[in-house]
Amino acid sequence: MIRITIIAPAIAVRAGLRALLSDDPNMEIVGEAASPSEMAGAQIEADVIVWSPGGSMDLAAVLSDLNMLKIDEAEALLLVHNDPQVFERLSKLPVRAWGMLDPESTQAELIAGIQALNEGLSVINPLWLNQSVKYSTSNKNGKVDLVDPLTSREIEILQLLALGLTNKQIAARLKISAHTVKFHVSAIFGKLGTNNRVEAVNLGLKNGLVVL
Repeated sequence: MIRITIIAPAIAVRAGLRALLSDDPNMEIVGEAASPSEMAGAQIEADVIVWSPGGSMDLAAVLSDLNMLKIDEAEALLLVHNDPQVFERLSKLPVRAWGMLDPESTQAELIAGIQALNEGLSVINPLWLNQSVKYSTSNKNGKVDLVDPLTSREIEILQLLALGLTNKQIAARLKISAHTVKFHVSAIFGKLGTNNRVEAVNLGLKNGLVVL
């Protein structure tokens, strides 16, 4: 039985995670909290801590709370967040295992991630790992970093834009609405400082975000 503690500021998020994970008969929710500080004084023994800080929290806030989160070396941490820069700090934590998944991850992905962490393995979206490496290489080559890095979903959509797919085709492939794709494309344009697909793809190639 894998013992799990859930940390999330929103009651609805905690309830959602509890419902998703409770479907697995080999998982037991042993504790819940709204924040890492609330967990600090709790005497709860868990195998895996699932922490979803919320999309409104920026990188600085997440890292600050991460410092407050007291994790036993025998525990594993799964962070549900969409900023790939956070995982570099996660990799330095004195924990049994660490992982990071996007808030849009499916139930199967969450359960598989927790199972892997319980076995002592690390879990990370390969797109984020690739982005981190490419950013590091870009710095060495004198390229300019993005002020606001693209999320894993935005990188995924940028890659599909590079393949020439339309919004509807991207929506069908990712199983999301065309409106959501349009929203992500607008966000990509804003972060890259461009207003059309060709320029966005070219900048993505220059910054190592797109692979053809």
